Amino acid sequence: MSEIMHVKAHQVSPSLKALFDVGQPVAIRCFAVLDGSIRGQIWTDDLAQPTWGAVQEAAFDTLFLGGCPSASLVHPLIDQLRQESEVALALWPDHPYNQLLPPAPDFDGWELEFTDRLLGADPVPDLSVPDGCELRPIDATWFERCRYRDYYAAYFGSVERTLEKGFGFCLVKEHQLLSEAFAGDAALGMIEIGTITGEPYRRRGYATFCCAQLIRECEARGYRTYWNCAKNNLASAGLARRMGYQTEKEFRFVVWDPPDRSDDISEGIFV
Repeated sequence: MSEIMHVKAHQVSPSLKALFDVGQPVAIRCFAVLDGSIRGQIWTDDLAQPTWGAVQEAAFDTLFLGGCPSASLVHPLIDQLRQESEVALALWPDHPYNQLLPPAPDFDGWELEFTDRLLGADPVPDLSVPDGCELRPIDATWFERCRYRDYYAAYFGSVERTLEKGFGFCLVKEHQLLSEAFAGDAALGMIEIGTITGEPYRRRGYATFCCAQLIRECEARGYRTYWNCAKNNLASAGLARRMGYQTEKEFRFVVWDPPDRSDDISEGIFV
């Protein structure tokens, strides 16, 4: 591992940034780390003339590779990182980086990403607030009740910075948070959105309402939106299609757990 240089976001050179593919799966997270917008780690062999680079974001521990890394570099890097947290990679099925990965991952499955929504097209026209409910912006009070507040805060490093950089909406009824939708990491002119509804309140259209409102707000602020979910998360994939995304792609999602942990992997947007 001696040839690996740890890099801060403010040290990232144009030549290092150019090693990473803007068309890779979940690229928005990679470039948000490189831009210093969200928390993560960056490595390379040389700042001025790099031949390879690696980035890991802090919320889902997704690791991104750039340039020409070797298997002899990737294997020990993944092994070292997984001593502290899980390590995940998102790759197109035919990408050469698939050949660099260590054998026997703890999870090897498929995810979907959705992009290219027709800007300005209302996601769900004439959608009204469900009976007895209120739509609220996610402020500090409601953020504390969000089911995925820890993931959101992991991106930015604190609750305060999350509320400064991100924004969202929640559907509430009698002071109970039913459903939430939040826009967090932004890069490449896009912003990633996530949503979750409490299990007792699902299949009532609550996530549809929150997401439609959030997408309107994101586009009003000049962002295109990005959505991804596990392939077997049929509810999330169905909601993405309903929101009007025109491009849907399938990618490989591989995870190595820390040696003393083996959890179910659930990545992407939850409904």
